[in-house]
Amino acid sequence: MTFAEHRISKPNGHGVADTVRGSISNFRESAEDALQRFAQSPRVSVPMGKQKLQVHADRVRAKPAVSPTLSMNLGMGAIALGLWGTLFPHHVKRTLGVAAPAPVVQAVFGARELWSGYSLAGDPTRSGVLWARVAGDCFDLLALRTLDHAGNPKRRTVRTALGVVLAVTALDVLTAARMSAVQRNA
Repeated sequence: MTFAEHRISKPNGHGVADTVRGSISNFRESAEDALQRFAQSPRVSVPMGKQKLQVHADRVRAKPAVSPTLSMNLGMGAIALGLWGTLFPHHVKRTLGVAAPAPVVQAVFGARELWSGYSLAGDPTRSGVLWARVAGDCFDLLALRTLDHAGNPKRRTVRTALGVVLAVTALDVLTAARMSAVQRNA
């Protein structure tokens, strides 16, 4: 006779194996209930002895969850580009063959990228900022397209930049569309 088959009688007539099975079943059901409550609420209380532990989740539920992470990474890239355009406008001009004055480069490219980057770093789920990035990307594509001419000695760099901006635009559109569909809990 195995241990599982051996039952020790208790006053209520249940054996040890039945008691253990029941405890495991109850634990599993309560854990599943707790997970369901957590998935539906941004805040859950978890009993820890005599005290309760408050667990806070994010403010939104995005499907798939990669969208907020991608949005945050796009924001970090925007901050880097914004710093480049704001702090080193002459380098931007030399790299792309831009004829505009440095303050125009700082305002049009640097400040815009910094604004969107910092906005997304604060809350990567802001779909309005993401759609503003898409509009900025369209502007960048038009600006780069005008720089893509035979008289520009930096034409090869401009074409590389066009490809990068097209890829980033696709990511911005994808992320903006997904974050527009996010249901906010609070």
